[in-house]
Amino acid sequence: RPRLFLEDRETSKMVRAMEMPLQQLVNSLYRGKDAYGVLRSASYWAILLRVFLFLRRIHNRQGLKVWLIEAVAPKLKKLPAVKNKLDKEMSGQLASFREKFGQELTQPRLRLPEEGMPEQDILSLMVERKELDTKHWKDGKITGAVYHGEQKHYDFIAQVFGKWGFANPLHPGIHPALRQMDSEVVRMVIGMYNGGDECCGAFTTGGTESILMSIKAYRDWALAEKGISDPNIVICNTAHAAFDKAGSLREALPDDDDMQIDIAHMRSLIDGNTVAIVGSCCQYSHGAVDDIEEMAKVALRHNIGLHVDCCLGGFLVPFMEQAGFSLKPFDFRVKGVTSISCDPHKYGFAPKGSSVVMFSNKALRHHMYCYLTQWSGGIYATPTMTGSRAGGPVAATWASMCKFGVAGYVETTRQIVGACRKISEGVRQMEGVKLIGKPEVCVVAFTTTKEGISCYSLADCMQKKFGWELASCQNPPCVHLALTLPTSKNADQFLLDLKESVKIVFAEPKGFTSTAGMYGMAASLPSSFLEDAAATYLDAMSEAISSVPAKAELDLFPLTSEGTGSECMAYANTV
Repeated sequence: RPRLFLEDRETSKMVRAMEMPLQQLVNSLYRGKDAYGVLRSASYWAILLRVFLFLRRIHNRQGLKVWLIEAVAPKLKKLPAVKNKLDKEMSGQLASFREKFGQELTQPRLRLPEEGMPEQDILSLMVERKELDTKHWKDGKITGAVYHGEQKHYDFIAQVFGKWGFANPLHPGIHPALRQMDSEVVRMVIGMYNGGDECCGAFTTGGTESILMSIKAYRDWALAEKGISDPNIVICNTAHAAFDKAGSLREALPDDDDMQIDIAHMRSLIDGNTVAIVGSCCQYSHGAVDDIEEMAKVALRHNIGLHVDCCLGGFLVPFMEQAGFSLKPFDFRVKGVTSISCDPHKYGFAPKGSSVVMFSNKALRHHMYCYLTQWSGGIYATPTMTGSRAGGPVAATWASMCKFGVAGYVETTRQIVGACRKISEGVRQMEGVKLIGKPEVCVVAFTTTKEGISCYSLADCMQKKFGWELASCQNPPCVHLALTLPTSKNADQFLLDLKESVKIVFAEPKGFTSTAGMYGMAASLPSSFLEDAAATYLDAMSEAISSVPAKAELDLFPLTSEGTGSECMAYANTV
């Protein structure tokens, strides 16, 4: 206590010594002025400070030019002439979308049948619909989406899923075995990420919920421990879109060479309201792995959280070292990592609806929990956002993980990462294209090198000529292939088809322009205009269609593996 008292007294002396020059400056500026003048001047300075902080916030997030455009665009759309034109265009787009979704209908039903259908008739229809949903990916030429592809594995998982299809983890007293499997999945995943006994987590319905729950934990932790009521998180603009759903962001830029987060820029964006920073291992767009060790040092220095998003590569990166691929530490071995998200429903080969969010300690996990203690229905508490959850994904995830085990996942990692490295090396040596980022895990992103030739045209050619479905990315323009077990078997064929596509597109650049035109237009449009087109697509996707509509006047364009694809083209032309 005496030592602390002396330290406090020394600190007071230091503060007083620094305060004296400021006090003298202020006194000299306002000497001889009346009290009202001093108050008015102080108010002006306060307003200028608020304006400066506001402009700095805009500069750090999207830039003044983009902010002005986004601010004006909604008002522009309300002008009668603009509104009428856009409404007409949206009607045409809706008809186009309906046509697309109506092309492969099987016995459409918009009303509940008056009499129940025989079970055999339903099963026959399910077989027909399953064949329809299989034909688009069975050749192993799509990016991501289908991660295993073997019917025998799907049949096994379906057996397990069906046994717990009507069970609800919300009721652990009724379903004790389901509760056991839920907790064991979390514990096994924590072990994959080198978490100790103090680490903990929760089973969620997908990567987005895992991300949302981690950010909720940081928000509530910061409010309780630091009194922060207006929190923000700092992410790279290559981080998953789910973080935009989570809350207030400050986006750092990636390094141009490897597409990893720029640590210096990230550090400059951290302020007194920052509660966490986010790294990816690996990120969706380019497959890059952020430097988690350096980010952890920053997090420790500022006493903030560090979330590592492993949703995409969740069942690859823990096994890469055993599979013969080097990777810098990224998990709980790194001091400063406080939470991790991981999806078994990708490379863990579990059914959709399974993800795990992990925390370095129980105190942080408590801030993730959702409580309602004064509800009329009794004290209500859930570990994550959802109340009722399907028990099928929990049991099936447990079964899939136990089926493959460490040896099984090491082998699938060897196949998938090996195919990724083979394709990336092939692209690196191929004329006319170049890699974007550093493909270390399962994603290979690339663009064209010839001026005037778009990478999107190359993707269109790959689809039309050879049946490959690539994902279109932007900022910077590129396309990517996310390797899975089915696509990893076609690595050599992909390189042959890509080389041939480069020749075709370079010889006939105007023959493949649909996606290129859409992204070219999108780059020059405010977000609110593009959001209208995306909303029309989502509206059409959600509609039940009774029959194939008449052919619309507008052309249809292929979808990307994530997002709305290039149907915004006609709308973009209108704008």
